[in-house]
Amino acid sequence: MKKIFIILSLFCLVFSCAKKEPEQNTNLNSAWEIKVEKQREYLSLDDELFLKAWQPGKVIENLSEKINSQKAELNDYLTYVAALTSQWVDKEITNKDLEESLKILDEQLLKYPNNSELYRLRWLAYDLKWETEEAKKSYEKALELNQNDSYIFSNLWALFRKTWDLEKAKENIEKSLKLDEKNHQALVSSAIINLWEKKYDEAIKSLDKIIENYINNEILINANILKAKVYEEQEKYNEADKSFLAAIWLWEKAESYEDYWIFNYNVASKKLEKNDELVAGNYLNYSKDLLLKALELNPESTYTNLYLWLVYHDLWYINQETDYSEEAEKYYKKASELLEKDESITNEKKEEIKKDIEENLNSLTL
Repeated sequence: MKKIFIILSLFCLVFSCAKKEPEQNTNLNSAWEIKVEKQREYLSLDDELFLKAWQPGKVIENLSEKINSQKAELNDYLTYVAALTSQWVDKEITNKDLEESLKILDEQLLKYPNNSELYRLRWLAYDLKWETEEAKKSYEKALELNQNDSYIFSNLWALFRKTWDLEKAKENIEKSLKLDEKNHQALVSSAIINLWEKKYDEAIKSLDKIIENYINNEILINANILKAKVYEEQEKYNEADKSFLAAIWLWEKAESYEDYWIFNYNVASKKLEKNDELVAGNYLNYSKDLLLKALELNPESTYTNLYLWLVYHDLWYINQETDYSEEAEKYYKKASELLEKDESITNEKKEEIKKDIEENLNSLTL
């Protein structure tokens, strides 16, 4: 039975991934709802709409005409570039975005040569292009101009994370939080390092500080999902459930459901290792429901269709009295069709994925 879960590691690596006990019935607690309502009291309607709608695609769309007319103010350019270099629910970062960002930043630096924020964003664009030397020049200039910008230091941690210089990464996070103890980038970074080092209580403290101080939905969703993963590491499954549900309650999006299904799938695997097939089946069924919901929100997702194929196969292994072959085959075929059309995956990677799928499919049907 255990072999049916081995394939998940394949999918998580290829696609960059990351039930319920019979008596469990988790709901969002009223304290959370009251907290959010209290936060809303301090925001105007315009502020709330802006904060909740921080979607780079919309920002770019709204500012494009102004930017192209050359009538934009410096803050417009900064906001536009920040959106171009952001990867959120509604957009991916492309090389075209990065080239456009660098062109705008260089033009603005001719007018504002001592603006540290322009250099910080220039560093980010070059860092995303993996042009390390140019990135280094920009962040050194940003630091020279401004030693008091918390976000310069919270951005720098990513550079040292890439080289696995965790001590340097921690040093920059600490500097960032000294300047602004509520900097969400630094708090998330701190939580990630504490999770790696199994300092779970410290990770939860950082994430709770974000949840207590922000209303932006994207920031809150990411904090809650990371918090859920900390609880999962501790095998505090009820607490993990609450955090996943909080993320979904804030904004129903396919990515949140997929993160949640991975959690349920992992728990099912652990329950099966303990020969608890009844509970494992409950978690698998809940995984299936989450993926079906994700598919409603994004029906053309290659990954969701592949995951559904996997879950239906695993359900058959746990309960062989029910024939799930028709459902499994349907999602497998759909995933294969979508994989062929997916331009974000190289042809070489597609062949690798197909080979791995076929090998696992054979092992599952022996």
